Amino acid sequence: MYSSVYSRYSKKGKKDDKLLKVLVVGGAGYIGGATTDVLLKRGIDFTVYDSLLYDSHFLKPVDFVHGDIRDTEKLKELLPQYTHVIWLAALVGDPACRIKPELTKEINQDSVEWLAKNYDGRIVFLSTCSVYGINNDEVDEDAPLNPLSAYAETKAKAETFLKDKNALMFRLGTVFGVADDFARLRMDLAVNYMTANALQKGALSVFGGSQWRPLIHVKDIGRVIVDNLDNEITGVYNLAQQNKQIKDLGEAIAKMTSAKIEYTEIPFQDQRNYHASTKKGEGGKLFDSKTMYTIEDGIDEIKNLIETGRLNYTENDVYFNERHLLKLIEHGRFS
Repeated sequence: MYSSVYSRYSKKGKKDDKLLKVLVVGGAGYIGGATTDVLLKRGIDFTVYDSLLYDSHFLKPVDFVHGDIRDTEKLKELLPQYTHVIWLAALVGDPACRIKPELTKEINQDSVEWLAKNYDGRIVFLSTCSVYGINNDEVDEDAPLNPLSAYAETKAKAETFLKDKNALMFRLGTVFGVADDFARLRMDLAVNYMTANALQKGALSVFGGSQWRPLIHVKDIGRVIVDNLDNEITGVYNLAQQNKQIKDLGEAIAKMTSAKIEYTEIPFQDQRNYHASTKKGEGGKLFDSKTMYTIEDGIDEIKNLIETGRLNYTENDVYFNERHLLKLIEHGRFS
């Protein structure tokens, strides 16, 4: 079903930003904060659709609709009004998705299947490099998938629903950094969490450390999403600024924070290990890793927040997806 709005959107060449009308589903979240900043800067017409799962309010001065992605009746009324959908809504991270696997499937997988069947406009969807699981070789987009968690499994399945759609899918590396002035900060991400620990405890523990992770700043994700809204390219692309072993990440953080680094051979419970190739995305001109924020930039952001007192209690449950969801479930506010 092509809406009257979508029919005005030519598929030839670059599109005028003024012709775009975008629904940012999950736009009040961490990545949503960075994405909506870029949309605002570009002057693109957009609306945020979000259930405010992690926040009690949304103060960014943009059009906003409060809604759950499982409310298909509400979405069915909204979708025809938009030429593009940026689908950010999801339960994110292995620990958070383990709490209620059936709920994870509803939100991360079933909702995307419904979207694929009910919307024919342009879709930008965020997946994860976690779909690769454990792989000692560099992995490109054609590498066998080996999801080790409900999070990775549901994201991998969601990709299959969009493969024949006008959809661009990014498999994200581990995200870091500060999104914007409104979005909730996440401290359950490697760079952010390790930097806070180093500064507040004066020591940094690294478990094993040989495992690889692709890494990317949250602001760069927002920029790449918006830069490719009017791109005709479809399919799956790895998205990262660089790959780094956890031990080397620890050394970079220790150097910038003057913290003592402690190595331990105790195996880390997270078995994932993957080194993601970004040649396909960079070769296709979807992004350029050389123009992105570095890990050091992200470390410096968290360091500045803590040292200036702008970020005080970094162990607050609200900064951790799993902890926050457990509290909501305990109080009957999420099911």
